[in-house]
Amino acid sequence: MKKYIYLFLAPFALGISVAKAQTYTAKVSKDSVGVLTNRLEALKISQKIQELKIEEAKEEAEVEKLRVKLLDANDRAKESAAKSSSNIAGTGTSNVNIKETEKLAKKAKSDMLDSQKALERFNKQISAVEKVRSQIQAEERKAGYKKPTIVFSYQ
Repeated sequence: MKKYIYLFLAPFALGISVAKAQTYTAKVSKDSVGVLTNRLEALKISQKIQELKIEEAKEEAEVEKLRVKLLDANDRAKESAAKSSSNIAGTGTSNVNIKETEKLAKKAKSDMLDSQKALERFNKQISAVEKVRSQIQAEERKAGYKKPTIVFSYQ
């Protein structure tokens, strides 16, 4: 009789252990899912900020190149203007070479226009850098709002 009771109870015991094996206990609560999601968003924003800073550095390098070109163009324009001016000042004497004077004036004008174009490119590049900086500031403000206030640790 005892054998039958054990045989009768054995399937129930096995059924209970199988049922317990299939239950799932979450290690992450619903609140912590929100915290983890906020952390992920904060990381994405941080990544975007770093990418914008890299872009800003590239733009600033381009500004430096354009600054050097602008200084070079300004030097050439000053030299051309000085040569043209000294040649015109020398026209008061009897040695007047009109073709050379025209040539120097034309070169001075060309160098001045090149200098103006270099200045425009330089200013345009500076505005591009300022635009990237404003994007960085906007993203940093967003990041300030997304920082999770709860620290969650797994055990």
